This record gives sequence, structure tokens and C-alpha cells, in this order.
Amino acid sequence: MRIAVYCSSKDDISAAYQRDAELIGRCVADLGCTMVYGGLNLGMMRIAAEAAKAAGGRVVGIVPIKRKDYINPVNDENVLALDLNDRKAKMELMSDIFVVLPGGYGTLDEWISTFSFLTFTSDMHKPIIVLNHGGLYDPTLRQLKLMVDHSLLDPMQLDRIKVARDVDECRSMIENELKNQN
Repeated sequence: MRIAVYCSSKDDISAAYQRDAELIGRCVADLGCTMVYGGLNLGMMRIAAEAAKAAGGRVVGIVPIKRKDYINPVNDENVLALDLNDRKAKMELMSDIFVVLPGGYGTLDEWISTFSFLTFTSDMHKPIIVLNHGGLYDPTLRQLKLMVDHSLLDPMQLDRIKVARDVDECRSMIENELKNQN
């Protein structure tokens, strides 16, 4: 199974977020899965990939051509993408589970784009697990609920989004999804 990990490329972020990336990278490898991510040697992306690799996992980087100078050397495979939209499309097609870690607007874009893509294609067996560390994504989750309340979003679509409060809960959700998909 392939697990996409969406997270920040920033280096100057909280130690708690960095620890989340490390633990999730290790979790993906421990569960015998391949980590698919943005492929860069930056920020939480680097931390998660290095942790997955150190734990014996396979790491696939999906890298925009304009960023190929930042490819992480731990990647087992690099897939070049034309741009960020192509990167998201490749990750959506290649992955079975999506994990959203703390991140900025790029991570938020990946999450919502994946949600839209999977909803549009009616691909209900691919879950999105959001690690909502410290309530970072509460406003986005409230917005999605508000869309349901205003009949702008089918409430069943939100069932694909699982929200974890911490890394342990996130790991349990990944394990449950793996059992359900096998």
C-alpha cells in the first residue's frame, strides 16, 4: 500500500510538528507501506522521508521539475511532475491513503484538492486522515461542516475525512484503513 503524506516544507517550525513528521514517517515504514510525498529535502517532508527510510521503508518523491535541485537523496524513486497541479494528480493516483500533517497553504491545497478529486471520481475507498495537532485544522473542518449545513456539500462526502487528535490516533486510523483495504 502507498500512503501519501502531505506536510510543510518549512524548516523553521515547531519541534512538535517536526516530531509528528518523524513519527508518521516511521509509522508508514513500520506498517510495511510505501511513503509517497512531495519529494523535497526540505522541512517536514525531509524529516518524514528520512524517518521512513531509517525504519526500512520505501520512499517515493513526486517532484516538480522546477524543484528538482531540492530532491531528497533518501528517495528510492523520484517521479518528475510538470508543476504543482501535476504533482497533486500523480500523488492522488498513486496513493491508497492520504495523511495530512501540519502545514501551510500548500498542504491545505493538497488536502482539499485530494478531497475534491476523490469526491469527483467517487473513489470512496481512499481515505484522508487529518492529523489535527492542537486544532490547527479546526477552522477548515468547521468550514466543511458549514457547507454541509448550507446543503453545499453532501454530508456523506465528509465520511472519507478522518480526524486524529494526535499521532497515536493517526496511526490507529491508518492501521484500520489498511485492514479495511485488504
